[in-house]
Amino acid sequence: MTTIAIMQPTFLPWLGYFDLIDQVDHFVYLDTVEFSKQSWQQRNRIKTSAGAAWLTLPVEYSKTNKTIIAEAKIGALDKFLLKSVNTLKHAYARSRYTEEHMPWILDYLLGLQEGESLASANIRFIERACSQTAINTPRHFASEIPHSSNRYQRLIDICKHFRADVYLSPMGALSYLIEDIRHFESANINVCFHRYDPPVYTQMHGEFISHLSIIDSFMNEGNMTTEIIRKGRLERLEYDQVIAGSGFADA
Repeated sequence: MTTIAIMQPTFLPWLGYFDLIDQVDHFVYLDTVEFSKQSWQQRNRIKTSAGAAWLTLPVEYSKTNKTIIAEAKIGALDKFLLKSVNTLKHAYARSRYTEEHMPWILDYLLGLQEGESLASANIRFIERACSQTAINTPRHFASEIPHSSNRYQRLIDICKHFRADVYLSPMGALSYLIEDIRHFESANINVCFHRYDPPVYTQMHGEFISHLSIIDSFMNEGNMTTEIIRKGRLERLEYDQVIAGSGFADA
């Protein structure tokens, strides 16, 4: 049995993103999907003394034609870097692992280049975070794998490329996979769903906030972040289990 996950490369992802990578035999960055403004593709949150704060990467893209995430370009960075670097330094000035993790995170941000591919920039952070957490799942680029542009067929094509017979999907994709499940069944690919319950860990600035960028865990828990990622893992669900419990089966 070979299990695969296929996900858009998001900006400074949360813990659950890395748990998904950690659970599969192959992980594919879906860098051929359309860019979506103000989505997780270009922004995420950290925790400050005032609560959760957004870091939003400026992105340039066509306003008239479809732009895939690999072709979306990072925009002017001066204001973003000034604000983001200052926000990070103030938010985590007293965190336990600032000296260990702030340098490489700032190095990543200051290394961003105007005109750089958004997908490439996002993937560069994910790769560094995987290295920090010793997550060694083989990772690949959809843009380097022949596949259809059709919503479901591109996933099936990528699964077949790796001879994967289990596709582990994020739960958020359920609504459209309901429409497409017969195509996966015809291809003998079993669709399962990733489940994750964000664990509580040590944070600065009061009451715990979940679903933040993994940056927050690195700053507060250091190399315990790998253990924290895995602590939130729930048993994956088969497609039929999800449907039976969702109400879709009676629709």
